[in-house]
Amino acid sequence: MNKKTIICFCIALSILFFSLIIDSHNTVKTKDTVDDCCCKKSNIDKSNDKEINVLLNKIVKTRFFKYFKANLFSECPFWVITALCGSEGCGICECDDNEIPLPWRIEDTTSDRVDMSPPPPGFQKWKDKKDDMWVVVAGPDSESTYVDLSKTPESNTGYDGSSVWSAIYNENCFHRPVDQMCLEERVFYKLISGLHSSITIHIALFYNQDKTLTTYDSNGNEIEPHWEHNSNLFKQRFANHPDRIENLYFTFLFVLRSIGKLNHFFTDYQFNTGNQLEDQKTKELVQQLLQTKLMCQPNFDETLLFKDTYDKDNLIGQFKEHFQNISSILNCVTCEKCKLYGKVQTMGLGTALKILFDDNIQSIQRNEIIALFNTLRQLSNSIHGIDTLNTPYNQSRLTYLYKEFIQIWNFIKPLFGIQSFSNTNNRNNKGISGLDGSNSKSDPSSPFSISNNTHKPITSLIILSLILLLSILFITKSLCNKLNNKNKNNNNNNNNKKEELNFNNNNNNNNNNNNNNNNNIDNNYKNKINNNNNNNNNNKLEETKQSKNKKTKKLE
Repeated sequence: MNKKTIICFCIALSILFFSLIIDSHNTVKTKDTVDDCCCKKSNIDKSNDKEINVLLNKIVKTRFFKYFKANLFSECPFWVITALCGSEGCGICECDDNEIPLPWRIEDTTSDRVDMSPPPPGFQKWKDKKDDMWVVVAGPDSESTYVDLSKTPESNTGYDGSSVWSAIYNENCFHRPVDQMCLEERVFYKLISGLHSSITIHIALFYNQDKTLTTYDSNGNEIEPHWEHNSNLFKQRFANHPDRIENLYFTFLFVLRSIGKLNHFFTDYQFNTGNQLEDQKTKELVQQLLQTKLMCQPNFDETLLFKDTYDKDNLIGQFKEHFQNISSILNCVTCEKCKLYGKVQTMGLGTALKILFDDNIQSIQRNEIIALFNTLRQLSNSIHGIDTLNTPYNQSRLTYLYKEFIQIWNFIKPLFGIQSFSNTNNRNNKGISGLDGSNSKSDPSSPFSISNNTHKPITSLIILSLILLLSILFITKSLCNKLNNKNKNNNNNNNNKKEELNFNNNNNNNNNNNNNNNNNIDNNYKNKINNNNNNNNNNKLEETKQSKNKKTKKLE
């Protein structure tokens, strides 16, 4: 088994494991259309990923849009607060006076409101800034402080906000099925559900920070720890409730439409922070957003609502009262960061409602504009983050595999009579942040209950069994091949030995034959020499005889 074969086999097993793991966790799938809107999700995703999300994330980092003014210490008007959030992630840092743009600090109490149009005859130029708002701003301005939103991202803090969401849903008539609601009631429910979905997705996207390692950039500045996402939480909340994702898209289009409706206003608006270069850059970014393709399309038609002119003002008044009630409930949140983003997004959504449905709108506050764009950015980030949450291994591949193996171990331990520890998912999803505190113990009929199904890693067991089986087959085959190769080598060695013996025998035979031939030649040569010698001797004898005979004759 050579190195190349082993490497190829390991790569194949890794690809098989990750692909099956991903396929085994069903992604949250929804239909492509958004009910009560004129747009497809695929078109929204395309425009959001390529244009809107990029622009919004640049806009909210500008000096004008990153500072939000809020009263985070207002009292809860509905129940007694017994304990505050003690988690490190719940706290926020208020801005120093030097951080706030100078024009904002020196302006009076009414100058942060922008005149929408010349007031009708008999109306004052300015109304009290709280009267025409769709949210309740608790406490005087002196108790409100500025917070830098860019330094305080919405994330999981460990705060349980289930009581807050229960109050929001139970006190605002969300008891009938959606298909039995009238259009106005259905729109209101979808907006609250879409906002809730966006908050949940942000918590899942920014679920945990690994603060064990401190890293620094090239300038020596400390880099903020990387956020890990929680795909299991996302799956629990949305896998069996695809309508919640649809409501997120609906709310996104609703807020987008409100900004598009005031296109002319934002075109002429001066985003004044005292820095002309940055203010001009902010204005250009907003103009680019207003010119995006999706912004220019009629994705939501607000004229379809409140068609009953006789009861229109009464219905809009009820809408406003319900939304103001929701903004008051947020004062009961005991996590500062959760309360901050709750106030930002309810004010942003309330501003969108005000723009689309309030015919008597005369002014809009700077804080409302900031909340409106930041809310749209949060909704845009949530839509953009769905793909990330649909891929569990991105959370942290090693962490995810570790949790998966822990689940497998807890699942098989009872088979061996070993007591199992509590489920990893329950530990990970306990104490979910802020405005999304729904848990497995919540009422199943709640509009935002989660799946109570306990995760059993059957798929992972099958995958691991398959990998183990393939490994055994591979090793067995390798051993068999090795044994066969050994036998072949032995046979070859034996054959080589036989060939060597035959070759040696043949050589010996040849040598013997050659020796015999040589001996024969030598004998023949010797015989010939002997014969020649004999002949010579005979000749000499004859000659001797003849000479004797001659001598004898002479004597005679």
